[in-house]
Amino acid sequence: MKKFITYTALFLFPIIVLGILSEILIRRIPNDYEYKKSYLDKHANEVSTLFLGSSHVYYGIDPKYIKSSFNASYISQSFDYDLEILKKYKDQWSNLKYIVLPIDYFSFYGRLENSPEAWRAKNYRIYYDIDNDHKIFNASEMLSNKLDVNLQRLYNYYLKGENDISCTKLGWGSGYKAINHKDLIKSGAIAAGRHTAKNNLQYGTNMHLLDSIISFAEQKHVKMLLFTSPAYKSYVTHLSQNQLNGTFLAIKTINARHSSVKYYNLLQDSSFNARDFYDGDHLNEFGAKKLSLKVRLLLGKI
Repeated sequence: MKKFITYTALFLFPIIVLGILSEILIRRIPNDYEYKKSYLDKHANEVSTLFLGSSHVYYGIDPKYIKSSFNASYISQSFDYDLEILKKYKDQWSNLKYIVLPIDYFSFYGRLENSPEAWRAKNYRIYYDIDNDHKIFNASEMLSNKLDVNLQRLYNYYLKGENDISCTKLGWGSGYKAINHKDLIKSGAIAAGRHTAKNNLQYGTNMHLLDSIISFAEQKHVKMLLFTSPAYKSYVTHLSQNQLNGTFLAIKTINARHSSVKYYNLLQDSSFNARDFYDGDHLNEFGAKKLSLKVRLLLGKI
């Protein structure tokens, strides 16, 4: 028995050491989450307009068009993470005047932890010091990702010099270029199907989270602008009317509770056309400029 334990220990030791070394090396690879936290650690007190939310804002609003702003949104970032980011820097928002948040078709019907992008939760825990799901595997890069994914990241960074940062200095996701656009008809239908919920179990929780975000803003005397992101017609036509009605009902309820909140529905805004979209529900750089300037104008009205 002692020999078995000894042999097992000798066998596992190099694997454990290799795993720990790989964990350390992966964590040293620059990435968007680490970058955004580092930016806010240093500059939160300088931010006048803060953008939160999911990929519709991450790819859709470029802060360079709006003075003293920063894009703290990210792919599949749900209300609970938006709230945690606000709370994390609660004592540093000394110049914050506006919070801009998207209220989209899927916003009240899901959360990051229940989505196909749930693996991203580990990035908030490891790089943002935000732990919303308390899953032990999310405390480790090696345990939360497939081995081939981690090996590819190590190869890309340490041998090819490619890091995981895909945003600009002000947090905008610049990767959705018009030249690489997807099929707008096909991608719109697929995205609408993916965003249509099987149930409304998260509806009440997300209503409460949004209410908490707005209450946070009110306590800080910060104005909030909510909007529904523009989407291509192929996306809009495949949306469930029941889910869409539920979204607009939630917005109506929120407006009744908080008269200071301004909401704008840009889902079918006619100023956006096919040239502005990367895929059925995300803007490219042309659409992002257009939306950024439109949001700047709307902020000026409140």
